[in-house]
Amino acid sequence: MEDIPIEKIIRSHRRTIALEVTPAATLVVRAPIRASYTNIEEIIRQKSSWILRKLDDMKRRPLSPCHEYAEGELFFYLGRVYPLHFVDDENAIIERSDRLYVSRILLLDIRNHLKRWYMEEARKEIQARCMWFSMKTGHVPATIRITDARHRWGSCTHKGGLNFSWRLIQAPPDIIDYVVVHELVHISQPDHSKKFWAKVQKILPDYVCRKKWLRENERLLKI
Repeated sequence: MEDIPIEKIIRSHRRTIALEVTPAATLVVRAPIRASYTNIEEIIRQKSSWILRKLDDMKRRPLSPCHEYAEGELFFYLGRVYPLHFVDDENAIIERSDRLYVSRILLLDIRNHLKRWYMEEARKEIQARCMWFSMKTGHVPATIRITDARHRWGSCTHKGGLNFSWRLIQAPPDIIDYVVVHELVHISQPDHSKKFWAKVQKILPDYVCRKKWLRENERLLKI
């Protein structure tokens, strides 16, 4: 068996051992507190073919952009790319039209300024999509929050509050809709059972294609 390195082992009060291949093409193991390393190695050995396929798949996917925040560099917004363009404006603006216009006075902390701009844009867009699909699903979220989550596009609390990563605003609208519907359905169906996916499919018959796109292109949605 090919040696498969473990990036990290996360122990908790869970009952079973779970394997996760991350977008960075590393293996993360989630295990019960008392699970022995021998047991973990045995599970990895049993699942080695699946792990290697997943690792190879992750390595073939688009690489995360390494932004230098230079003139003309491309940034995603709702699935489209916009060249970064600096302007001499004392009003500290960030505006989007044919390009992403940024005032030069924001240069010293441009990443954080862009992040805050993206978060505000995500708040407006995702709240609007949530309200639209609330009417279609019959589920109304208790709260809608935009977060800095890096590894989860969305989540649903036990009280029916929905959280969405601001990074989602970079994805095409139909991908945002998939994540919104996914979390709205979780309000009534907290698991990922067949019943859950049937409810998602009733609203988005092509959800499998949207889910696949997000899985294969998630590395692009980073700044």
